[in-house]
Amino acid sequence: MAQRPAVLVTGASSGIGLATATLLSEAGFDVLAGVRRPSGEDRKFREIPLDVTREESILRARDEIAAHLGGAGLAALVNNAGVAEIGPLEYQSVDRFRGVFEVNVFGALAVTQAFLPLLRQARGRIVNIGSIGGMITIPFGSALCASKHAIESLSDALRMELQPAGISVTCLQPASINSGSAEKLAGQLERVIDELPPHGRTEYEDRLRSFMKATLASETTGSPPQVVAAVVLDVLRSSRPPSRQLVGKHAHVLKFLARGLPDRWRDRLLSRIFFGK
Repeated sequence: MAQRPAVLVTGASSGIGLATATLLSEAGFDVLAGVRRPSGEDRKFREIPLDVTREESILRARDEIAAHLGGAGLAALVNNAGVAEIGPLEYQSVDRFRGVFEVNVFGALAVTQAFLPLLRQARGRIVNIGSIGGMITIPFGSALCASKHAIESLSDALRMELQPAGISVTCLQPASINSGSAEKLAGQLERVIDELPPHGRTEYEDRLRSFMKATLASETTGSPPQVVAAVVLDVLRSSRPPSRQLVGKHAHVLKFLARGLPDRWRDRLLSRIFFGK
């Protein structure tokens, strides 16, 4: 019996990562789900302890997966692990801003570097879960958007550099996805406001609350994470995988805002969406 093609999905404990691991497993892939803490649940895929910010964790995961594959290569890597922070840049914690990049950018790069030898064996594929935020930046979301802009660039470079090895690289650009991430951001709101100095609170509190209300309304009515998982599956099955692909509710509208409007018009429209002005 032929060995099932193996896929590593990072950040697979919830949201898009969990939906992707589940769907790929149902589709016949040998799914290795990178999670910071194993769930202990009986799942259709194998959970692998993996903290993308810790080199020793990445190397342990690589060795475990290599042993599991028994000399075979890795068919695909889905770089999905991600975090976000909100807040006005004027008072944004540099450490927290850096922490977003540690997971979303440096973590994705470190995992890719560690698993490229296994990907080369199978002439595998890389799917980076970016964001529509890699095209358009929203107020108070600069850390996440900047990291997703970086993922766009990283994906472009990898695609060109790995083309001779037969390894394709696709960057997905999810828009409004009801993955639970907006609720996590909402959980930061009071902490962010409490950490502002008095004059900063006067300047930003009302706008932060308005921003979060608009964000929750948009994201919680967005597409389910399974639509992103379905696109990942299509990319892995495609004979000519795309270099990038939009997915999710409002994706094409947001792309038009990012690419089709002058900056001042876009700024005014985003201000109206988030602040009612």
